[in-house]
Amino acid sequence: LLDLTLVDLDTRSQLRIAGEAVCQIADLFCDRSSFLFEELHSRAVKGEPIMADDAFDRYVRQSMVVDFDQFIEPLPSLPKKAAEQTKSGNSIVQEIDKETLMQTLEQASLLGFEEKFEQAISTAHAEDVSAWVEAIAHCIKNNFSPIRLIDLQTALGLPIVEIWLGLLLGDFKLEQRGSFYDSNEIWIS
Repeated sequence: LLDLTLVDLDTRSQLRIAGEAVCQIADLFCDRSSFLFEELHSRAVKGEPIMADDAFDRYVRQSMVVDFDQFIEPLPSLPKKAAEQTKSGNSIVQEIDKETLMQTLEQASLLGFEEKFEQAISTAHAEDVSAWVEAIAHCIKNNFSPIRLIDLQTALGLPIVEIWLGLLLGDFKLEQRGSFYDSNEIWIS
């Protein structure tokens, strides 16, 4: 483009315009190199090395798989762990004699559908939840509130299952003050 502009001019004008073009190109080169030197200097001050983004790609491993099968020996049979003895606590779970359990199961299997239905209905009707709720409310009213679950059971003389049903179906506030499995720290108000 510069060559086409200079063709129609005399020699003196050609030299003047060419000189101005060289000055402008030199200024652009100077500005660009100053910018690059400033960028290099700022990176060097921050402590960053000046390297391409992919400079270490060939030295960095993203994943690795090692097969250790040749080093693994088969285990001999492991010893059986002895059953732990349970702690005696406030649990209502008890051990049942095997013969008693077998007799109960045989009797239950001999019952017909109608007999099983009648047995279930009679069991359900034999439970007097409202009496349990009234007894719990009376005991809490006569004693200091709140009362511990264990103290409530001792005062009422009812099985723990009946007390739990009465508490859950009645309008009572239960509070766990101890650890989750600590039934000594369940308070009722």
